[in-house]
Formats: sequence, C-alpha cells, structure tokens
Amino acid sequence: MGSPMPLRYVEYGRGDAPVILLHGLFGAPDNWREIMEELADDYYFFALQFPIDHSEDRSHQKFTGVEQLTDCVEELVDQLQLDRAIVCGNSLGGQVAVDYSLRYPDKVDRLIITGSAGLFERSLSDGKRPQINREIIRQRVNEVFYDERHCTDQIVDDVHRMLTDRRYVRFLIRVAKATRDRNMKDELDQLTMPTLIIWGRDDLITPPFVAEEFQQGIPNARLVFLDQCGHAPPIEQPRQFARVMREFLEASAPARLPG
Repeated sequence: MGSPMPLRYVEYGRGDAPVILLHGLFGAPDNWREIMEELADDYYFFALQFPIDHSEDRSHQKFTGVEQLTDCVEELVDQLQLDRAIVCGNSLGGQVAVDYSLRYPDKVDRLIITGSAGLFERSLSDGKRPQINREIIRQRVNEVFYDERHCTDQIVDDVHRMLTDRRYVRFLIRVAKATRDRNMKDELDQLTMPTLIIWGRDDLITPPFVAEEFQQGIPNARLVFLDQCGHAPPIEQPRQFARVMREFLEASAPARLPG
C-alpha cells in the first residue's frame, strides 16, 4: 500500500468519538465545515483531502480509481492509530466509504453515506472529455444543488481550473470510468455495521431510487431523505444533516479515540 505523498486532512472537534469524512470528486474537506461545527462537542473529525487535485506535484496522476483512494483512508486510520471509526462519505467519498467498509469491516464502527456513487451516477464528465466553457460548467454544477445560490462563482472557478488542466482531465475521466465499472450492488449485503443513508430528495446526480437500492442491499440500513436538497446535503442542508447524523450516532455508544 502506501500513498505517494503525505496525507492531508483537517482535524476538528472536542469530542472523543472519531469520524472520518470523505468528500466528492470536485469537493474538499471544507464541504464538511458546518457539519463539524454542529457536532464538534461530541465528536472528533478527520476530513481527508483526497490526493486528486494537488497540481503542484502531480501526485494525483498515480491514482486511477476507488481502491487507491480506499488505501488512503486505511493509511489515515493506521497513522492515527484508530481501532475503529465512524466513516462518512459524500458522492465519490461515499463509494470510497462503502469500499473501505467492505475491505475493513472490523474498523468501521458506523457507516454514513450521502449521494453515494457505486450503483449509479450522472457524472459531470460522463467518461468523456468535459466541456470547459464557463457557462456550461455553471449549468452542470447547478445540477448538483436544489438551490442554485449554492453554485457560487468560486465553485465554478475551481471546477474550471481543474478542467483546463489536461493531465487532471485525463485523471478525471479514468476515475469516472472506474466508479462506473465498480458496481457494488452485489456486495452490499456484506455490510453488517449500522448504516445511515442521508439523501437529497431532489438529487439529480444520484437520484432517490439509488438511495432506495442502497437501503434494500444493506442489511442494517436506515434511509432519511432531506427535502429541498440535491446531491450535496452537507453543503445544502447542513443543520438537517447534522441533526439526522446525531440521532443515528446517539442510538448506541460509538468507538473512542485511543488514549
């Protein structure tokens, strides 16, 4: 195993129950900021930065799919000397969270997925070279949210920057293909840990039927839909997301930080 570069992550919280947060393909640890702030008193968060957009050293070019990103999660868990942790992922991060839970079930205390890839996803790239016209990018990013006000100029600029980097675009296409090729439907019944599925009722990227398929496939899963919410519930409905997450986690005693 082994990552080709030092792991990057954000730590936040005052509690002693460890939670690993995994962002989506165009995301970042800051996507979880409001969730971390809402739950900081009782949990300690590690929001991992996937090594897929570090243009200064191009290390992300070595990553071609879900398994390599799962290796990063395991390296983080090992580095932090965690016996068990709550694992939570959005979109691509959700697929990585599921893959990690399948590969290392004894290390996952609870699993939380939201807008997860792994069964069906309308990707921004769709496995082809993405359009880099700024207005087309804005239209596609708008589809991520129920409320288009969340599609800020900064987000459009960030996506535009990524899509004008040819090496990153080639990487993006490989990952989009890898997420589609790795369909997890037949493996979901192996997930025996308590699982929470939080989904935007207005998700256009991974529509609500995808959440229902996850619930049907995972033996011990609870599904909660959030109204007026698209593909990124931690950004669009953070308070509702945090409330549902807290209720789920408080149902039983979580794993604790070592020491």
